[in-house]
Amino acid sequence: MNTISREEIIEAWTWLCDLDDAETSVLVKKFMDQQPALGIYLFANMQEMEGGAEHTRIVELVMATWQAMSKAAGRQLPAATPEEIERAEDANTRTLEELDEGSEFQWENSVRNFFPDYNQREMLGFGLEILMSGNEDSPELVPESIGLELVWLKTVIDALDR
Repeated sequence: MNTISREEIIEAWTWLCDLDDAETSVLVKKFMDQQPALGIYLFANMQEMEGGAEHTRIVELVMATWQAMSKAAGRQLPAATPEEIERAEDANTRTLEELDEGSEFQWENSVRNFFPDYNQREMLGFGLEILMSGNEDSPELVPESIGLELVWLKTVIDALDR
């Protein structure tokens, strides 16, 4: 798939933020119909975490990612398989462990620099900005769940980017 530009992901994000609750519910149902394994992956991970219902940003980011990638492809994206998701998550978990060894205060730059040839680097960087929003002045206080949500987002991106 072609690289999704920052402008394209911002357009999808803005569109998503303008949806009302009913439209959002329809979109989530459509996602679950078209990407059932990714939906199960995301919601199962959220339920495993304490306070799982509080992870609305990651759901919004996944919906915006899926919309931007679908629009760029000009068609419905093929459904990701559980095996593809597992392979992507395993690779991303190893990467997160490597990132964790670096500076926790420079995550955004670390992500962008760690993946210099990553096809969807702008999308991942935008996702990290959204996850970190409100914590720019004190990144040391960011919940540990942000790292997991970043793995989830990159796993979804990787599973859709083929």
